[in-house]
Amino acid sequence: DEVDGMAGNEDRGGIQELIGLIKHTKIPIICMCNDRNHPKIRSLVHYCFDLRFQRPRVEQIKSAMLSIAFKEGLKIPPPAMNEIILGANQDVRQVLHNLSMWCAQSKALTYDQAKADSQRAKKDIRLGPFDVTRKVFAAGEETAHMSLMDKSDLFFHDYSIAPLFVQENYLHVKPVAAGGDMKKHLMLLSRAADSICDGDLVDNQIRSKQNWSLLPTQAIYASVLPGELMRGYMTQFPSFPSWLGKHSSTGKHDRIVQDLSLHMSLRTYSSKRTVNMDYLSHIRDALVRPLTSQGVERAQHVIKLMDTYYLMKEDFENIMEVSSWGGKPSAFSKLDPKVKAAFTRAYNKEAHLTPYSLQVVKTSRLSTGPALDSEYSEEFQEDDTQSEKEQDTVETDAMIKKKTRSSKPSKSEREKESKKGKGKNWKK
Repeated sequence: DEVDGMAGNEDRGGIQELIGLIKHTKIPIICMCNDRNHPKIRSLVHYCFDLRFQRPRVEQIKSAMLSIAFKEGLKIPPPAMNEIILGANQDVRQVLHNLSMWCAQSKALTYDQAKADSQRAKKDIRLGPFDVTRKVFAAGEETAHMSLMDKSDLFFHDYSIAPLFVQENYLHVKPVAAGGDMKKHLMLLSRAADSICDGDLVDNQIRSKQNWSLLPTQAIYASVLPGELMRGYMTQFPSFPSWLGKHSSTGKHDRIVQDLSLHMSLRTYSSKRTVNMDYLSHIRDALVRPLTSQGVERAQHVIKLMDTYYLMKEDFENIMEVSSWGGKPSAFSKLDPKVKAAFTRAYNKEAHLTPYSLQVVKTSRLSTGPALDSEYSEEFQEDDTQSEKEQDTVETDAMIKKKTRSSKPSKSEREKESKKGKGKNWKK
């Protein structure tokens, strides 16, 4: 039990030992956990049969509790039992404990007494975003008695990510109000989408102008109204918002296009938007098609084109990534691996001069304060001038191609050595 607790400093390597035990034992092992999405559980799932249990509904708990109450001689009306179950947040053990405590003196319990006692003993728990999403769209006894404030409080469990969960999962709900009519279903989807858009506008005002008093308004538009319109049954487990991954990819691609526009600026004289819209697709075809049609023979042509636009090998790969549609492989990935390897070797053999620095620029030392003596400041200035002279030398400049001295002696040197040898022999 509580397998998800086998983590942290208290039990290092516990999951791996359990996996090794499961591999070799012939006795069935039942592993139970509360947090199915814990990182430690992801490795254990591959060696277990993943059987998930949902929280029991109010109707399921009510029938069992009424049966127990009848056998114990307790007189509790069904509406009162609903209030007791909802007050315990559908916890079966809590319901049994409350029944045994409240009926200790009297065997009868009215609706008003049950409602008052359940409000006093209400189990307040913090819900995760997946549970909040399921409860926003849930129908039946679970949400029938929820007030407007209760539905709005679901948004405030995590107001930063709750709108994203609602936007991601409202399409996966079958609304009860549609009654199976596709036209009504589409109308409800349209109204829910409009409400989510209004909530996004309110969120923009909150974030840009720091007007946090608009959070209750955002809760109505982003959570309460879509939940009321699409209230029904979810066809799958709530999905994590894909917007977060798309936003991260957008930022990465924006930085790539910015670097490409800077590298190509001396040839294209265009902005980042122009490079993205007009240049990338044509440059991609000009780089890949020669290698696809003629193979290694056109590798030098492609390298010359890259040098013309001051592109590096990393820029080549970035162009293939940015200019390909999502979910589809790039044109360069379809090439023969031998052609790729030959192209990489041909590119690495040569030195490619670029009008931008490839080395990390060293930051200058911080300026000294007025409290230091003049002697120390003069020493710092001398050190700075020496470091600048060292940086400006020919050996450390990345833009100058150094000539490597050949190990074989030149013709003039060989003639001098031969003359020296003849003189020594003549003296002897």
